This record gives sequence, C-alpha cells and structure tokens, in this order.
Amino acid sequence: MLLFAQRIEELIVDSGETVQALAEIGKIDRTTLQRVKSGERLPSKKIFSGLCKALRLSAAEEEELKNVLEMEIIGQRNYYNRKAIVDLIETIAELTEHTIPFSKEIGLKNGAVVKSSLIDGMEIVSGHANVLRLVESAIDCEIFASSTPQIRQVIPYDWDVVYDYIFQQMMGSGKNLVLQDIVSFPKNCSQSEADQSLLAFKKLAALSLLDNVDYQSRFYYRPSDWHPVDGGVFPYYLLTSNRLITLSKDLATAVVYQDAGLYQVYDGYFSDLLDNSAPFIHGSRDLFEIYALEDALPTKLVMQPIPCFSRYFTDEMIEKQLNRDFPYFEALLAAVLPFYDKFRADNKGMVDVFSLKYLRQFMEDGYIYLPEEMVYPFAPAERLQLIKQLHADLVASERKCYAINEDRLFMNSAVEFSNEDPTLRLILHYQRGNETIFKHLAINEVNIINAFEEFFNSLPTSDYVLGREETIAGIESIIRDYSSDES
Repeated sequence: MLLFAQRIEELIVDSGETVQALAEIGKIDRTTLQRVKSGERLPSKKIFSGLCKALRLSAAEEEELKNVLEMEIIGQRNYYNRKAIVDLIETIAELTEHTIPFSKEIGLKNGAVVKSSLIDGMEIVSGHANVLRLVESAIDCEIFASSTPQIRQVIPYDWDVVYDYIFQQMMGSGKNLVLQDIVSFPKNCSQSEADQSLLAFKKLAALSLLDNVDYQSRFYYRPSDWHPVDGGVFPYYLLTSNRLITLSKDLATAVVYQDAGLYQVYDGYFSDLLDNSAPFIHGSRDLFEIYALEDALPTKLVMQPIPCFSRYFTDEMIEKQLNRDFPYFEALLAAVLPFYDKFRADNKGMVDVFSLKYLRQFMEDGYIYLPEEMVYPFAPAERLQLIKQLHADLVASERKCYAINEDRLFMNSAVEFSNEDPTLRLILHYQRGNETIFKHLAINEVNIINAFEEFFNSLPTSDYVLGREETIAGIESIIRDYSSDES
C-alpha cells in the first residue's frame, strides 16, 4: 500500500467517521475518496484541502500529511535529498552570517586521563567514549603543538563528533590546519533514503568555510577491493605529524602505535588511496580560480543574492566598471569582454533564482558581489536601467527568473550556487572583520550533481520561490521606490 494511503486509512479510523460522512463534510466525491483511501490515486490540491478539513487535522498534522503526499509524488529519495539540500543552504547561510567572524586562542584541554593498555609498544583504548577522547586529544596535540598542523584521516563521514570537534577547535583560531580525508559511500543508494554522498557533503561543507583550514576531501565508491586496509578489523585510521591511530569498524577500539615503520606503511596506504580516489570537495581562495573565465561552462541555473545582470552588460559598461588601478586591468578586460559575449550566447535558457531583499540592497549600494579591488559599484542610474531591463524581460517571458520565498528558505548574501554541466559550484563571499573572504567550492560527484539538478528543476513549481506574477510585482515595487528617488 502507498504510504499516503496507509496514513489516510489510519486517520480515517482515528476520526471514527465513515468514508461517506467524510466525503460529505469535505465536499469530496465518495468514489474519489475511496480511491484515495485504497491507494488507486493521489488527491488534487482541492481534494487534499477538503480531506484535511473533513478529518479536522491540526496545522501540524496537515503539514505532516502534506509531507507524506510530497514523498509519494516525487519519491522518498528525492524528498530526502531536497530536505538535505535546503538544510545545507540554510546551514551555510547561518555559518557565514553568524559564526565565522569570531576569534579565539586554542589551548590543550586538561581532561580526564584516558585509560589504556600498553601491549608490545601498542597503546590500546576501548569504549566509544574513551576512543573519542583519545582522537580529540590527538587533534588538540597536533593543532596546538605542531608548527605546521596536518591531519590525514580515513574515517566514516558520519562520525559527526570528530568533524564537529575539528570545526570548533579551528573556528576563529589563529592556527592554520591542513586537513585531508578520504570518505567512501555506495554509488547506488536505496530509493528510500537520501544519497549518502549528499549527506556527506552536507556534513563536511562546514569545514570548507573556514579560511584557516586547507581542507582537501576525496572519495571513492564502495565496495573497493584494492585498498589493503579496507574491510579489515581496523579499517579506519588517523595520521598526525607523529602519531598513527587505527580504529575498529565499530569505532569502539583504538590502537596508538609508536612504531615509525608502521607509520610509514600507513602513510603509504594513504598516498595510494589518494591516487585511487577522486576530489570530493575542492575549495580555493584563489580569485583567478574562482573567476576562471576561460573555464566557464554553460549554466543551467544560478541561485544567488541578486539576479544575473550579465546579459545586459555592454562592452562600454564593462570597461567603465572595471577598476583601472587593478594591477591586471588590461589582461582582465581582454578576458572579460569575450567571456560575457559567450555567456550571453550559451545561457539564454538559464533559470535565475534570487532574493528581492538583496536586489533592494543592490539598488542602495550598486555592489554585485565581485572583489571590490576589481570593479566599481554601479551608479544609481545604471542600477535603475538594469532592473528595468530585467523587468521588461520577465514581462515578455524572455527570462525564467524567480524570487526566493523568504518565509520558506533562508539564504543570505554570502552564497551563490551555480549548476554548470557537469559541475556544481558554490561561490562564498562573507565578511571577516574589515575583510571580504571569497571562497570557491566545486563538486563533481554524480549523485550530488543529480540531486541538486532535481532540486533546482523543482524550484519553479515549489513554495521555496515566489511565482512569476509575485516576482514581477516585487521588482515593480523596487522600481517605483527608486524611480521616485531619481526624480
């Protein structure tokens, strides 16, 4: 039986009413209601509304039933993937808005001594809590005592407490850490759950936001029979500058080795695994990589603070906006002009999702989220010209452009998503004191790409964005406000 039909049957039983009585209360055809109850069909919006009324559902119960219906319509995997993506977008927004502009000094903790057994030069620790304390202590020693802290680890991506601990210790720290990890997950997941690679990205992305962590994450698909340690009794391990810790499958036993030769063996294992894995999260703060014009790919959808105005830029406007004092002005101008020509030609069908809140901010300051040393803000008259061109295109149905529903989705000005074939790109720009941090994340894992594409394709008909008419009305309101300022 369908999940929705099963839940409807339970609610009907709980209500104590007959199908006939419920049909009359909800003004639903009895045969139609019977078919919904038996799982032969799913309800329309009108029937769903009448059904909720007839069953006298509370707001919370109606929302829960709506989620079950959505799961039935789009499939459980897509449902859970969409929820994970929304959580990811909001987590990144919250971290860049509230958490990262923060400063602290790290010191070693004086915690309880971890009980261990010393056997043949091996320190053995048992129990989940003790193993975790041991790993945390190793992380602290590396960050605090090493002049060039480096951690390499092969651990489950969902061992949240370890990743959270590294994040908390590095957030706002004056130290710099090189962190390398290799995670694994199945290429084909169950249809009743979110893709594990997407869940991994959601969990690990926070580390990529820290500007004092050089985070290099790689992945491979399970099963893999070439890695000499994988599948053994102690398949997981962690390497610091001078320490090797191996971990059991259930993470309940850890062994610390003092053997330099064995350290070299695992160092070799890690190098081999690096060579036989693919980049998972590739991050960079290099502006030339972030805005690599020659590598620009056709873009299916952008989700960013303000609408994409690129199609309205003339050569004269571009040259005027570029900062002539920028050291590479001539080279930048020579690259930018053909880039925008190509962008306009390649991306006519691009879907654009933006925020009316930040569009209004653009009308105030003319800032388009590019490095301030490279470009000048747009003048008020140019801002008004750009937004009027956008409005004309929307009215004429020349563009697919939707404003974010701020009541359903929290996304701040620090985040840009770009769905480029075959790459998902995130460009981050957030304040740290008086400095604007720019960072670029590129994801090429196929299941994450597919999940985001499905999510992006669903946006125009979802309640995460405003409809076409509401979007146009919001833009018209901004135009009225700033047209009166001009006059």
